[in-house]
Amino acid sequence: MPLYKYKGQNGQGKPVAGALNAESEDALYAILRRDGVFLTECRVAENEKAAVRKLKPMELSEFCRQLASMIGSGITLSRAMNIMLMGSLKPSLASVYRQVQRLVQQGQPLSDALSAQGVFPDMMINMFRAGEASGQMEQVAGKLATHYQKEHRMNSRLKSATLYPKILACVCLAAVLIIFLAVMPKIEPFFEGMPLPAFTAALMAFSHFLMNRWYVLIISILCAVALVQLLLSVPAVRFSWDRLKVRAPFVGKQMRIIYTARFARTQSSLYSSGLSMIRSLEIAASTVGNQYINAQFADVIKQVRAGDMLSKAIQQVDGFDAKLAPTIYVGEETGQLDQMLENIAENYEYESDAALTRLTGMIEPVMIVVMAIVVCMIMVGVLVPIWNMYGNTAAFG
Repeated sequence: MPLYKYKGQNGQGKPVAGALNAESEDALYAILRRDGVFLTECRVAENEKAAVRKLKPMELSEFCRQLASMIGSGITLSRAMNIMLMGSLKPSLASVYRQVQRLVQQGQPLSDALSAQGVFPDMMINMFRAGEASGQMEQVAGKLATHYQKEHRMNSRLKSATLYPKILACVCLAAVLIIFLAVMPKIEPFFEGMPLPAFTAALMAFSHFLMNRWYVLIISILCAVALVQLLLSVPAVRFSWDRLKVRAPFVGKQMRIIYTARFARTQSSLYSSGLSMIRSLEIAASTVGNQYINAQFADVIKQVRAGDMLSKAIQQVDGFDAKLAPTIYVGEETGQLDQMLENIAENYEYESDAALTRLTGMIEPVMIVVMAIVVCMIMVGVLVPIWNMYGNTAAFG
């Protein structure tokens, strides 16, 4: 439903303003009239940043954890939303909570209220819908809180794992800039009147370029970054890039483990909450974060719908770890698929941490070697003419 920004008057004739999700202007008018507000002006605000920004995993985890605690204490949903609004929330988050509370007060299920906001993931909405049907809202909210907390932890570990390579890249860039902008201009006068090797002349020309036309380099880098992002937004290019990530030597094996961990955790949460196998597979596929793997799930779902076992269908997916299908098969044979999926998720989360560590271990030495090669090439380019000058002086001496 679109988000409307409105202005109106309350029963005392005082002006009021706000934002509200509604199916149409007539629906907005009816909602406000029930609240004692006479609508005078409204406009669609679908492009408002607060309306389209997806909530972060930690925000989702906090929402579900508080909800599980209060539902478990016997507090109604409407009262629980009231209490949550009393906390110190960001304005955009408070606005979302307020809209959810309004819809819940009107008698809509929580899942529909969340769906109307456009900022909650499909996984959460569908799990709450299953919880409403089974009467297990507290358990579902608790599982979601744990799920999004683990997702936040994995994202944090990924950022931490890439922090050192980023710092190393910055150090390498700083070293190169210091050489070109500070060192080479000072030694250039010593080379005046000397025939320079082509490589040294190129280095000197690049040093002049950085000092006089540095903005051209910055613009070129920004354009290159924008071009890469634009290319990756093209479905065919994104598909090929995601396929390369799971097939690349060394890196591909680690990425497969990480993708398998994401799928196992999401599938475990969805299936154990009462969603059908088909629906849980549709949602879990979209959370893997790889278009190449996601595209293969059409065949997986087709086979499962035709009566094949999940272990047989999932075995054909190129991009998951080879141990996933046999482990699922054990759960199907023992009749404990939900428990086995949970165990798989725990195991692969541990393995994904190890995979991140191995990926970082691969990147670090490569970057160190690259930095050493770059610095050595620059130093050789500077030292060769000095060495030639020394040799010529010694010959005439």
